[in-house]
Amino acid sequence: MEHEFGQSRSQLKGYLFEVFIMELLCSNQFSIINILDEPKDRVRENRKGFIEIKGRGCWHQIDCPCDYNKLIPFAYPLRVLGEVKFFKSELSKVHIREYIGIIKDIQENYFVGDEDDIFDFYPRKMEIGVYFSANGFQKEAEKLAYAHGIKTISYKNNFIINKLKFLIEELESNYLSVKILRENKWKGFKEELIKTLRYNDNFSYEYDLYLSYGYRRIIDEIKQMFITIKSSFIATTATGVFIHFVGDSDFPHRLFQESDEGRCRVFFNIDDWGNRFFWIEISGDDLRRRFYFTPPESLDYASVFGKETALNEKERLFHTLIININLNGISRIILLHLDQDWLDVIRDENNMLNY
Repeated sequence: MEHEFGQSRSQLKGYLFEVFIMELLCSNQFSIINILDEPKDRVRENRKGFIEIKGRGCWHQIDCPCDYNKLIPFAYPLRVLGEVKFFKSELSKVHIREYIGIIKDIQENYFVGDEDDIFDFYPRKMEIGVYFSANGFQKEAEKLAYAHGIKTISYKNNFIINKLKFLIEELESNYLSVKILRENKWKGFKEELIKTLRYNDNFSYEYDLYLSYGYRRIIDEIKQMFITIKSSFIATTATGVFIHFVGDSDFPHRLFQESDEGRCRVFFNIDDWGNRFFWIEISGDDLRRRFYFTPPESLDYASVFGKETALNEKERLFHTLIININLNGISRIILLHLDQDWLDVIRDENNMLNY
């Protein structure tokens, strides 16, 4: 609430954002790790709602520790160690540098003694560090992350996530008290919020002590916001950039019944406040469903300088887009290529206008 100050306030906003990022990941074939299935000397929850993983040197709290529900050939089961931050500005390299040490410490905490049978040993994981930022990263931070294998996902100027961020800020600043952290009630509140989002349940009155009058309106708006999100999938560009796509429509799975390849088109629009919002559409989709994303900085920058510059950058980045997605209960890897026919038409139109 606004009359409360201190570090706990900013932490609380980040914790709320974690819940929503985790739910979007769970809709994309990830699941939060179950500490009951984990060895106590490697995973623990000493504070309710906060999971820690043991490194070689110490324990590390992980915001979004989750496992990928599918196996990858010649790789140990994938475990994402997600760090989530909701700062007003872009994250600097200081944040990345700190997380590099955490990931390295956890990744190196595997020891096999002479008497250990590796076929009856705790299954090794392939831990991947992923940094989620509500408002993006500075260029040097992204470079440092790339050099050390830390994946970065930005939600700066994502049309749908921006609406969610606004609701989170309103809930945190106007209604939710930091007492919920100080009195160790966060885990219960978090579980209640997740249940509300997943099953469209009414929010329990149990936590009214930590919320100001009128908070149910915001909870209901957040719930409705999640209902409108029909698609969420992670993709990798041809240049190795990781992007989280979110849409208010279902993915057009019928276009991929007989093939794992398709074509896409990349668009952007500028709102009344000068914000640029980007999305892709799948070629051949009569409904022209939009899947919003935060563009790499180079594309956002190129869009300022005119259509030809933007088209060239779209062609470079989205030559091939690799999507991991669950369609009708089946895990699929879809290859989307930038629609060259569409690109040629746009270029011809530009040339006619400039003639």
